[in-house]
Amino acid sequence: MQARKAYRRRNRIRHWIYGTIIILVLLLVGSYAVIATGLRPINKANKEYGALVLKKDKLKTLDHFYWSARQKTYYTFIGKNDKNQSTGVIVEKGTKKMTTVKMADGLSYNAVETQIKDKYHPAEITNIGMSIYKDVPVWEVKFIDQKGTLNFITVQFSNGKEVRTIQNL
Repeated sequence: MQARKAYRRRNRIRHWIYGTIIILVLLLVGSYAVIATGLRPINKANKEYGALVLKKDKLKTLDHFYWSARQKTYYTFIGKNDKNQSTGVIVEKGTKKMTTVKMADGLSYNAVETQIKDKYHPAEITNIGMSIYKDVPVWEVKFIDQKGTLNFITVQFSNGKEVRTIQNL
C-alpha cells in the first residue's frame, strides 16, 4: 500500500513537471509567433522598397533601414551611392516617391539620439526614423519621458532645429 502511494506521488510530481515544461514551450512558441507576425509588414517593406532603391540606382549598398509613420509612412535606407558616399533615400509608402540626401550634409541617427537624450532625458526612445515634413527631410523621434508620457519631436535633418514638438500625450 505504501509503495503504491509513493508511486502515485512520484507520478503526480512528474506530471506537474512535464505539464509546466509543455506550458513554457507553448508560451515561447506563441510569443515568437506574435512577434514574427507583428514584424512581417516592416520586413516586407524593407525587402520591397530596398529592392526598389537598388533598382533605381539610388544606392549600391543598403546599410541601415528606418521607418517613420505620422501622417504618412516613410521608409529610409542609408547606404553608399555609386561615388561611395554615405547617402540616405527616403521613400514615401504607396507613392514610392524618393528623396535622396547626402548624410554628410546633416545629422546622423546617433547625433539626433544624443540631442534628444541631452535635452529631454527620456526614459526610453521608442523610434527614430527619417521622413519628409513640409518638403524638408527630418528625423522623427518618438520617446517616453520620465513621467511615462509619449512625446514626438521632429528634428530638421540639415541643422538639428526642432521644427515640431508634441509632448505629454
